[in-house]
Amino acid sequence: MFVMRNPVRDYAWGSTTRLARFLDRTPTGDPEAELWIGAHEGDPSLLPDGRRLDEAIADDPAALLGDACHDDFGGRLPFLMKVLAVDRPLSLQVHPSAEQARRGHEREDGAGLALGAPQRNYKDPWHKPELLVALTEFEGLAGFRDPAASARLLRLLDAAWSAETAGRLEREPLRDVVTDTLRLGGETLVDVVREVGEQARLVAGTAEGEAARTLSRVGELALAYPGDAGVLVALLLNNVLLAPGEAMFVDAGVVHAYFGGFGLEIMASSDNVLRAGLTPKHMDVAELLSVTDLRAVPPPRWEPAERGPDHVVLRPPVAEFVLTVGRPPLRDLPATGPRVVLALEGEVTVSAAHERLTLRRGEAAFVAHADGAVVVEGDGRVAVGSVPE
Repeated sequence: MFVMRNPVRDYAWGSTTRLARFLDRTPTGDPEAELWIGAHEGDPSLLPDGRRLDEAIADDPAALLGDACHDDFGGRLPFLMKVLAVDRPLSLQVHPSAEQARRGHEREDGAGLALGAPQRNYKDPWHKPELLVALTEFEGLAGFRDPAASARLLRLLDAAWSAETAGRLEREPLRDVVTDTLRLGGETLVDVVREVGEQARLVAGTAEGEAARTLSRVGELALAYPGDAGVLVALLLNNVLLAPGEAMFVDAGVVHAYFGGFGLEIMASSDNVLRAGLTPKHMDVAELLSVTDLRAVPPPRWEPAERGPDHVVLRPPVAEFVLTVGRPPLRDLPATGPRVVLALEGEVTVSAAHERLTLRRGEAAFVAHADGAVVVEGDGRVAVGSVPE
């Protein structure tokens, strides 16, 4: 077992205080958005001796991962955990499927496109399904709303684009409406976003529930992104508000964005993101449309597969990860494969084989396959990422 040093990523949408408070250190004054915990080659955790976790796994995959995980995932830790601190909206985005990621990565490599190039879509050949558990109230967008419900929402606005789009949603495929919206540009787009934003701010106070949240956010987004089609697409997406402890699962092809809150994510270990708007970064609309699921879906909330007195087990339909969240004592955790234990609150003791270590809030340990069964005790709350058996 190793207590790891985990990198913090300072994207502009992050909080200046939340991650610093979680890690019990003085804020830097700059936005800090994500704490990465894992072995993704883009920013791996470090072991106490300074080695990168991905390099340590490559040196002894049988001991650290176990044969089954090694055989299934090619000698790499298949999941990545993150703690997110969201103070401003991050970009509307979508992640590719495993096959789409593999083909896209090979295509861009073959074209000689550098991994760091701003127009690069596929940084690695892996898919990125992700599960988010709210640690505070957490608000985001995920998946296209039922078109009839979106038409009703749009008819609250006295704007030419919203009236026309409401009518189209009632008689045309959702795919056509979204495609045409994303392809708007120039002064036409600027004018539409301004008019829709003004109406959204005017009407938000008289609406209720999801409609009120959506219109309020769209009014804000129109001011921040005046020429961005993502503002309009946001009107067509489910607004998901999670209470602490609730979760949502975002699979390949699902357009999503996060607006605010503090949360824990576990995902397949990938950094592939195609952006649909609300960003100054590179957008490839044609490629985005080729990987996006343009069907209406319910809000993608995710219920635990198991629920005990002091813990839940979340098992989305992926091969890379399972997440257990709970309070000690936890004795029925996976006994094989790689495991990552993150202290969310208080102070806990992690025991495996003949080793024992203490974790305080914000600290995380890697537990190797060779360590066998693991037990967590103490006064606190933990999240344990593992590979499905």
